[in-house]
Amino acid sequence: MKIGLVRHFKVDNQPRRGRISGENFNAWVEAYDQSDIKFGQFRSSEQAWDVCLSSDLPRAIHTANLIYSGNIIYMEQLREIEIAATWLKGIKLHHFMWLVLGRMAWYYGHSSQSESRTATLLRTQAVIERLERDFGSANVLVVTHGAFMKVLAQQLVQRGYNGKRISHPRNGGLYVYE
Repeated sequence: MKIGLVRHFKVDNQPRRGRISGENFNAWVEAYDQSDIKFGQFRSSEQAWDVCLSSDLPRAIHTANLIYSGNIIYMEQLREIEIAATWLKGIKLHHFMWLVLGRMAWYYGHSSQSESRTATLLRTQAVIERLERDFGSANVLVVTHGAFMKVLAQQLVQRGYNGKRISHPRNGGLYVYE
């Protein structure tokens, strides 16, 4: 079984410059989740994919439709790990700092994040179990999101799959695990 992980193409929604409040950051995240993509280059190698699974968020759906010509299975389980800036009231930070603080809050289990790290790990394990159960001998292309993709790749390696370590997933980049 080969599993190809692809991060969606870049999103056509840039954050405001300068510092923003946590509320403005959260609004930007909501808009980002509904934004369209900028078509990018996809290097599929020469691998033929038997099936494609995709997150059900618009940026992943659009990417999957551009890079895969067959039927696509859309799954909520492949969505990005949600991020929120709800715990710091009244301060303004650059959006990148909100991202960093949100991911740190998720990593350390802060209650401000809607999904715990443990819940994310269980979700990735459920995805892998479905891949192995339903598509055991197939070559599966999975279109998902950066942070979730990193956790999914780590879990694949822990289960004995071989593939390139992902430190910062490239938009439209393909990472193969077998």
